[in-house]
Amino acid sequence: MSTATVGYDLLVGPLLIGVILNALAFGVCFMQLVTYALSGFSDRWMIIVLIVWVYAIDAFQVGSSVSMLWKYVVTNFANPQALQSAPWEYASLPIFSALASVPIQHYMAYRIFRFSRKPFFFGLVSILSLAQAATGCVSAYLGLTNTTIASHVNIIPVADAWLACGVACDTTITVLLIYYLSKSRTGFERTDSIIARICRTTVEAAVPVTILCILDLSFLTSTPNNNLHYMFALPVGRLYTNTLMSTLNERKVLRSHLENSTPNRGGISLNAMNPTSSRFQRSPAQVHIAVEQAVDVQMDSIKSTKSTKASPIGDEKYYVMPC
Repeated sequence: MSTATVGYDLLVGPLLIGVILNALAFGVCFMQLVTYALSGFSDRWMIIVLIVWVYAIDAFQVGSSVSMLWKYVVTNFANPQALQSAPWEYASLPIFSALASVPIQHYMAYRIFRFSRKPFFFGLVSILSLAQAATGCVSAYLGLTNTTIASHVNIIPVADAWLACGVACDTTITVLLIYYLSKSRTGFERTDSIIARICRTTVEAAVPVTILCILDLSFLTSTPNNNLHYMFALPVGRLYTNTLMSTLNERKVLRSHLENSTPNRGGISLNAMNPTSSRFQRSPAQVHIAVEQAVDVQMDSIKSTKSTKASPIGDEKYYVMPC
């Protein structure tokens, strides 16, 4: 890559936009963390460790991206030759993405296992996730050992493999979650509305990650001589964090829906026939048939003054299972 053949706008401009988008995405994730902290969840220590881990990675990566931009546009403001070099903040991006995405992808794989009870799918997602991490680390290593931007063109095949594995893993997770959630439909309006909400949350959280990975892969492959792909590469890790926190915070909304929803109207009522003679006429007897349906909603307990067990309302019974 040469500044003589590529304009400054395509070298520094995408980096500036990427850093801004990265900071905005981190701000959204921080608000998700505040919501989680105020919701009163009593999660297991493994979930707490996962949250602390991904936010530590995110904070460090956001800081390193600002440091990279500072070196390019402030420290070397009057030194165009600095654009020919690749600082460690530039080349180490795949490592930070892998450190953030792998534990979250395995958490989602565990949720798939809880729904499907099939270890094969957990293993499939795990293999794709670890392959993504391995190729990402190799890409970062090659970038750190080749300190010039021009030499990074040779790393593109490895970087393409890293992004392709990420897209495959995220797509597999989304498809499997939606499939097994859809299979959990019972025909009861309240249960199906909860399942539909979980499916919608899954799609809303996963689709942006997949889109950014595809855009990153497309621009890196088609325009390797500029930094356009960095606009999409920098915020990807924050979107993984947003996926995790959206999944965790949605539990409060679902539990509130369980506690406050109205009974279903699907019960069967049989009225006894009245005798023709008024002598024997009496109040009609009603027989209500209640149907109990077990549904694994996949929610953790919440500290509340209300009972943590969702009592059956109407004609369904819910078993609230921990994630």
